[in-house]
Amino acid sequence: MEAKNDETPRLRRPSWKDPRLVAGILLVVLSVVGVVMLVRSVDHSVGYWVASQDLVPGREITQDQLTVVQAQLGDAAGLYLRADEPAPVGSVVQGAVRRGELLPSETVAEVDPAGRQPVAVSLQDPLPAGVEPGDRVDLWIAEAVQNQEYSTPVLVAESAELAEVGESSGAFGASTNIVVQILLGPEQLPTVLEAKANGAKISVVPSVGAGTAG
Repeated sequence: MEAKNDETPRLRRPSWKDPRLVAGILLVVLSVVGVVMLVRSVDHSVGYWVASQDLVPGREITQDQLTVVQAQLGDAAGLYLRADEPAPVGSVVQGAVRRGELLPSETVAEVDPAGRQPVAVSLQDPLPAGVEPGDRVDLWIAEAVQNQEYSTPVLVAESAELAEVGESSGAFGASTNIVVQILLGPEQLPTVLEAKANGAKISVVPSVGAGTAG
């Protein structure tokens, strides 16, 4: 009787010359390339500069006040500063920009074109309800006369921009005053500074028809 051959056929490793292996690798590569190209063709988002905190008009922008977000703005793309442009550090905004808002191109400038400067004004009376940074306000001054009496208020700044609102505590925390930053031009600045120095009463009211920043 003939002896049986019990040897099991050995599996051979696929060779790099095996056309089936080459075809499989090629299909994988083509699939990856196709997915990447599809994603790129669909994603048209662009980086834009965004305020990471509220930006006060007239005050220089710093790097820590900016961040970048990706967005698709379509026809409005040209209205905002792109992140592939230099960061507007050292520039100023001409209007209030809230945290999380894109930086409008027309709002950012090297200097305030109107020559306005922020001036801190302490108010004895609270601000009217709803008034907030970015709103337009009128500034009224009543000169101190005597015995804590004041003259008739006079309008010294009309439709000035309210840049910032804060509080100031008196000695030992006895009282708290509202302190606002108002952008004033060179023709208004001397009058307001003199009024502050002489202890005049300064009041702020919303400008009629100016609207709000909301």
